[in-house]
Formats: sequence, structure tokens, C-alpha cells
Amino acid sequence: MTDTNAKAVGMGVAGGAITAALLDLLIAKGVIDADDGRRVLEDALIRAAMHTGTWEGHEACILIGDMLETKFPAAG
Repeated sequence: MTDTNAKAVGMGVAGGAITAALLDLLIAKGVIDADDGRRVLEDALIRAAMHTGTWEGHEACILIGDMLETKFPAAG
């Protein structure tokens, strides 16, 4: 039987993987551009920042920030 904590972490990993894949697909198909993709992640970071008082929220912000840096590096 699967541990409840493992299920929770697995759901988070799956959600992140699905989100990243959807952003990549939408950009590849021209539905959104890279700027829109960056805005999605920036909005997610703002929403996750409300939970930085918890370890989970802190880790979420780090992961979203890493995605922003690798998928959409700052121009310049």
C-alpha cells in the first residue's frame, strides 16, 4: 500500500510535469508565445508565494523559479 506522504509528493510531481508539458505543447503549437508561458509561471510563483511560511510552499517557489530560469531565461 502506498504511503500518504508519497501520494502527496507524487501528485505534486505529476502536476508539475503535466504543467511543463502543456506549456511546451502550447508554445510549440503557437497557441501561446514564450512571453505568455513566462507570465503563467510568474503568476504561479505569486500564488505559491502566499505559502512560503511552509516548507512545501517554499519548495514550490524554488521549483517554479527554476522553471522560469531554465525555460524562459531573462533577456539581456
